[in-house]
Amino acid sequence: MKFTSTKIAFSIATLGAALLVSPVTQAAGNTANRADGTPAPAAMRDGIDYSDRARMKDWSNEKDQLQSALRLGQDKAYYIQALGQRGYQVTSINNDDRDSAEYEVVKGDQTYEVHLDFDNAGKANKVDVTTNMWRSDATKAAMKGEKVPMATRFERGNETYSDRTRMQTWSNEKERLEQALAKGHDKAYYDQQLRRMGYQVTSVNDREQDYLEYEVVKGDNTYEVQIDFDNGRASDVDVTTNVWKSDATERALSTARR
Repeated sequence: MKFTSTKIAFSIATLGAALLVSPVTQAAGNTANRADGTPAPAAMRDGIDYSDRARMKDWSNEKDQLQSALRLGQDKAYYIQALGQRGYQVTSINNDDRDSAEYEVVKGDQTYEVHLDFDNAGKANKVDVTTNMWRSDATKAAMKGEKVPMATRFERGNETYSDRTRMQTWSNEKERLEQALAKGHDKAYYDQQLRRMGYQVTSVNDREQDYLEYEVVKGDNTYEVQIDFDNGRASDVDVTTNVWKSDATERALSTARR
C-alpha cells in the first residue's frame, strides 16, 4: 500500500490529537458512578489512596514491629520513651489511671492506638497495638503533616476517642450490617441496601468489574464495605474497619459529632 504525503500528515495529526485528548478522556472515564448508574458527587471520588485492602499489609507489618518493640514488664515512662525512639508521637492520651493507659500515636500518615494494662507494681502485663478508628483532632492534624504538641496527660473528653470503650458497640453494628448485605446480589443492590439502613456512601475507593469498595457513615460510626463479584453477583461481602478515611468521610463524621 502506498501512502501519500497528505495521508501521512493526516495520520500524524490524528495521532497527536489522540495523545493530547487521551488524558482528558481518561479522567472523564474515571468519574465514579453510583451502583445504580447515576453520577456520584465529587466527594465520592477519592480513589484508592483510602482503600484499607490496598494499604493494610504495610500497616499490619508496622503494627507487628511496634508490638514486638514494646516489651512487657515496664513502667509507663518506658513506653512513652520507646514510642519516641521509634519515631512515634503521642497525640492523645485517652485513658491514664493506675492500672491502664491508652495512647493515640502517629508516625507519618500512620496511626495506632496503644493499650496498656498494669499490675499492682505498676509494670505492664499486657500491651496491645491496635487500630485507631476514633481520632482526636490532634491525631488527624499530625497525620496531615501539621505540627501538634506532644500529649503529656489525659484531658477531659479524650475518653470519647477510646477504641477500647467504643469497640463493642461498633462490632455489634458491623455484624448486623454484614448480615444485611447478603451475598449473591448485583452491585445496585448493595448501594440501595446501605441507603435503606441509613448509611451514607461517602467514598467509592475502588470500582471494578469484580470488586467494589465503599466507605460508609452512619452517625459517628464508619465502615469499609468490600465486595467481590463473580459473573456480576457478589461472591464475598466484608464489612471491616475504615482506617484511611476520605475527606468526605471525615466531614460526615464531624457533622454527626456536633
